[in-house]
Amino acid sequence: MARAMDADMSGKSAEAVLETAIKELFPRQIAVLSSFGTEAAVVLHLVAQIDRSVPILFLETGKHFTETLMYRDILIDRFGFTDARELKPDPADLAAKDPNGDLWKSKPDACCAIRKVLPLQRAMQPFASQITGRKRVQASTRKSIPLFEASADGKIKVNPLTHWTPDMIRAASR
Repeated sequence: MARAMDADMSGKSAEAVLETAIKELFPRQIAVLSSFGTEAAVVLHLVAQIDRSVPILFLETGKHFTETLMYRDILIDRFGFTDARELKPDPADLAAKDPNGDLWKSKPDACCAIRKVLPLQRAMQPFASQITGRKRVQASTRKSIPLFEASADGKIKVNPLTHWTPDMIRAASR
């Protein structure tokens, strides 16, 4: 399924990919996973032009700078999103496995499992698809990511900026 979508949308603009994914392929079954970083603002801006009711998911690990949280709130307000969700770790998991909040120092993978992986898995249950901001230029492991890809759990990741260059991101961020 993902390969067919990828082939069908190959060469289309990020806007066209997003509009098709949001309105035709996954209506009311898609969410944006956002870090609310500088580059993430580009995806958020594009999504806001299509549908401000698309759920926006933010992993609130409890380890963010206050400025990050403020920037998140500014972008949600500026783009007019109506369904922004803060995903937090389960308090019982934190109490049992990271009571001092310093698990990241000794077992970073375990920390990420508690603070990122599990909350995201719970939040994604009702959705068939998620929009990411991943790009091929970000890392050697991402050089061949497609526009649409199947996750291990069978959900579809939509990567509308897969072909974008740093110059394109800078231009869109102005």
